Amino acid sequence: MKTIIIGLGNPILRDDSVGPRAARLIGQRLDAEDRVDISVSEVYAGGIRLLDAMTSYDRAIVIDSIVTGSNAPGTVYRLTPDSLSQTRNCGSSHDMTLPMALRMGRALGMALPFEVHIWAVEVQDVNTFGEWLSVEVESSLPDVVNGVLRMCGDCSVKGSRA
Repeated sequence: MKTIIIGLGNPILRDDSVGPRAARLIGQRLDAEDRVDISVSEVYAGGIRLLDAMTSYDRAIVIDSIVTGSNAPGTVYRLTPDSLSQTRNCGSSHDMTLPMALRMGRALGMALPFEVHIWAVEVQDVNTFGEWLSVEVESSLPDVVNGVLRMCGDCSVKGSRA
């Protein structure tokens, strides 16, 4: 199954960079043979801009930050596009939520994945400029990385698997 792993977030906004960081770590663990069926990408804006990154893949795994206020920072969620009620940018007339973008792309005949999985990490600081994660969010990275690699199935990865 041709898979794209997308680390979504702003690499210079503290905890918002959890997606790109996780994607980099996953990329380091994939063997060359895995790169035939698995691509890893960092994307810095969501919504409609994600469609280009997902086009022509069977499965997309998106890793992103989330602020629910319901759980402690570092909590890892596994979501579907339909379980996302709103996003930070959904109020903008220049963008749309991921579920809306997927519906629009499919209506336009784009070759979008039939499987879209979201791994989200509850974060605490997405407004401060900085290239480091909070301790709680940093500690969630192994769970996210290992979970996404397990989701990829039988791919061989460098190093030990959890």
